[in-house]
Amino acid sequence: MKKVSILLFVLATILWAEIDIEIAIQIDNLPEEIFEIYNMDEKNGDCAIYNGKRTKSDFGACGYDGLCAAILDIDVLFGWTGVSNNGLEIYTLTGATHSWREVLEDEFNHFRQCKGIIANDSTYNSMFAEIDSFLVPEIDKYLQNESQKRIMLVYNYAMGSVRPAEIAIPGGGCDLCFIGMASDTVKARNTAISSIAPAKYKLETIRVQNHRLTASPKLLGREFTLFDVNGHELRRGTLQNNMPLPAYPTVIKIQGFGTRLLNSR
Repeated sequence: MKKVSILLFVLATILWAEIDIEIAIQIDNLPEEIFEIYNMDEKNGDCAIYNGKRTKSDFGACGYDGLCAAILDIDVLFGWTGVSNNGLEIYTLTGATHSWREVLEDEFNHFRQCKGIIANDSTYNSMFAEIDSFLVPEIDKYLQNESQKRIMLVYNYAMGSVRPAEIAIPGGGCDLCFIGMASDTVKARNTAISSIAPAKYKLETIRVQNHRLTASPKLLGREFTLFDVNGHELRRGTLQNNMPLPAYPTVIKIQGFGTRLLNSR
């Protein structure tokens, strides 16, 4: 919860806008021969590491028939729709720092470590080559259309087709069956953003230059924790001047003074 709160503060600071679902993709009928789901041992070492890194979304279960915040990016939600259609769903939220394609491959690689996907490089690589040659360009077309405020698509891998998603299908069934979970996650995060108190900093209290932090005397000696923008703790200690920082944006939390985004430069 702390990681999510920190991330929400960063998003509020950068965007001053509500979080929303920007891209929603359902992928169906992936090649059956790539899966070894029934042979997967969820207690093996690789899978334990995989599950240990998993972050649950605010609503919904992790794994099959539910959404998880992606390991690579907490602002991308990922879920397997089950073994019947070899499918999955991906939801990219406002503030995501990685593309849906990066998350897709990362999730597959983790699942592969978990012994749920075969190690046949030829089959595995050809699947991603097909996705890159067809689905990626199709989504890029939608992204270039400035009138598209939200992209919601269904990709049938076996048929090589893309169509707009239908949230309610006459006669039953659904596209993007996890969109309710994704929407609940968005609502929860927006509620948290609206409850965050303004920062107690003045602009001159912290300065960053040449990847080093300089703070006003009233902050020195206070306990701090430094996070990346996905909420992962980098280090903690007592705040001192000339403290080195990574060459990418971070978030610092200082005892008694709240949290602030640092753009290292």
